[in-house]
This record gives sequence, structure tokens and C-alpha cells, in this order.
Amino acid sequence: RVPTDPDKNKPMDYVCKDCGYVFSKGTKAWDKLDEDKYQCPPCGAAKFRFKKVEKGTVKGDIKVKKSWF
Repeated sequence: RVPTDPDKNKPMDYVCKDCGYVFSKGTKAWDKLDEDKYQCPPCGAAKFRFKKVEKGTVKGDIKVKKSWF
């Protein structure tokens, strides 16, 4: 049996862990973005640097960590 994602049917946002930018176009739009080519518009972070959060929960007070690699 394949485990199911409990957030699959919830509206989600994606927050850049480096700068706090919120991608708010939803999961379907997020899934269509190329993993290797998408970059955060403000800071250029890769797609894997984003965290999935419940839609509308980010209020501008997110703690971000700079990744230097």
C-alpha cells in the first residue's frame, strides 16, 4: 500500500527557506515547475529550498536561514 499525503487535498503555499518568498499559486502549479530549473524569484534559491505550508499561514514573520553551499 502506498502512503498517502495528508496535505494532498489541502490548499498549500510554498515558502523559500532562504528569503521567505511565498509561492501561492497552489500545489498543481508547484508540481508543474521543473525541479532543476525553478529558482526563487527574489533570491535564486533552488526548488528544494522551499517548505510546504498550509495556505494562508505565513504572515511575514517566518524565520529563514541562509544556505551557503
